[in-house]
Amino acid sequence: MATVKRTRFQIDASTAIRDQAKEVASRRRLTLTEFVLQALAKEGDAKLSKLIEKELAEKQPPGRPQK
Repeated sequence: MATVKRTRFQIDASTAIRDQAKEVASRRRLTLTEFVLQALAKEGDAKLSKLIEKELAEKQPPGRPQK
């Protein structure tokens, strides 16, 4: 099984924007990462949308790992 190289990226925004985005994501039962990735997927780039769809399908659910 090939491992996928993971990376992090930051968004420069005010605390108010971050807090509101977290609140909206929470109401939709999403993590902030899932919320942002879904927004990026809506930009109309087919390859980006496909990559994000795959990422979200394979993503481990939030919380402690299950044994």
